[in-house]
Amino acid sequence: MSLSENRAAQLLTALDSVVRTVRFVAAKDHGQTMTGTLSGILSAVSATDLRPGDLAGHLMVAPSVASRAVAALEADGLVERHPDPDDARASRIGITELGRDRLAEHRRYTLQRVVAALPDWDDEEAALATQVLSRLDLSLAAAPTTHPLLAPKVLAGSTAITLLDQMEPAAS
Repeated sequence: MSLSENRAAQLLTALDSVVRTVRFVAAKDHGQTMTGTLSGILSAVSATDLRPGDLAGHLMVAPSVASRAVAALEADGLVERHPDPDDARASRIGITELGRDRLAEHRRYTLQRVVAALPDWDDEEAALATQVLSRLDLSLAAAPTTHPLLAPKVLAGSTAITLLDQMEPAAS
């Protein structure tokens, strides 16, 4: 049995709601914790030094987004650039000890926030949610990047369409 459009619409609505709620909560914490992109970069480079392009790909963000975030983290002393041993023209981003400390603080704070926000959840429910969300993530990541139908440009107005056109890669 395949997923119906009705159930897919419900799933998208629920995901949209979760994303908006997480952003709302994160905005309330502004100044208390770091954004998802910044913590994602610190997490990624805590395991191994990465080239900026590889880091952007890992986080699924545009290279310019990763570059600005790395610059901010570097200015705060949380990451540093190292020469790439495989390519003298390239660099790798690595985490500093201060970055490791801040990432650990961020993780502790985030975990405490989630536990406090879900007082009526138990470990079994959290495990089920983790399993379903992980499967959804894997399925979406494995989906083809092209679709048999052209996507309509149904946006807010001409300004948004112009911005979208500027972001789309040129046809080869």
